[in-house]
Amino acid sequence: MRAFRHLRGTPDFLLFPHRLLTMLFLRLLPLILCFSGLVHAEHRVFTRKDGFLSMRDKLNVYFFRSDTHRLLVRDEGSVKTPRYGSLDKAMRKSPCVAGVNGGFFSADAEGTPLGLVVQDGKRLSPLATGSFAVSGVVYEGGRDGLTLVRSSVLRRMRRLPAMQAAIQGGPFLVENGSAVKGLNAQKSTYRTFIATDGGRRWCIGVSSSLTLKELAAWLAAPGALGNFRVETALNLDGGSSSAFWCHETGISYPAFKQVRNYLGVAPVERR
Repeated sequence: MRAFRHLRGTPDFLLFPHRLLTMLFLRLLPLILCFSGLVHAEHRVFTRKDGFLSMRDKLNVYFFRSDTHRLLVRDEGSVKTPRYGSLDKAMRKSPCVAGVNGGFFSADAEGTPLGLVVQDGKRLSPLATGSFAVSGVVYEGGRDGLTLVRSSVLRRMRRLPAMQAAIQGGPFLVENGSAVKGLNAQKSTYRTFIATDGGRRWCIGVSSSLTLKELAAWLAAPGALGNFRVETALNLDGGSSSAFWCHETGISYPAFKQVRNYLGVAPVERR
């Protein structure tokens, strides 16, 4: 009884250490979950100063890993009578956490895609070659998972690999960690791109008004995207087509015109 009276005013967590550990874990759980999510995917903004004060250049980038996330293609079917009407609506009707506009398309009434488009395993438009706008293909599926490759490599194959999603674009901005030479240095406009570190780390992004040469040099510069080192980067449709959407931060930058398709990032479905 004396022992009981002596301990009566002592807090429970001092009498039962495991309760203290439980309390700490519950307090830290939201932070742990938040941090673990950022390890796999996150949205970041990068800027460059023009002179001493003003911010001239900006990149909105969404980072993800190919072992935790996958690419989805959402096609409008037609720019005249679109199925979704915008990147925002297309992403919200899909299990996506981020997205950008997709590949180039023609000026006809339907906005026919220029190059390969695969949505949910179905090929909507064939592989094309011969133009800088279709020099590369990013695709999801097959043995290699998420892959970014030159279109000429796929053209030489007897049969295309199994693909769940695919978009053709160009030109390449970065290859083997270096900015591609000979890119246009006169026309400045909004840009959309997809990039990889050569492993499982990937990103999609849009830029403020830049030339292809400027964007390539920025992406290839050491530390340009923090600890993400760009090994390969492919340009997608840009200018008035550029659009960016992120569920995490609520950011939605719409395109200035109706585009044909979108490239979304979604969590991998666990079985």
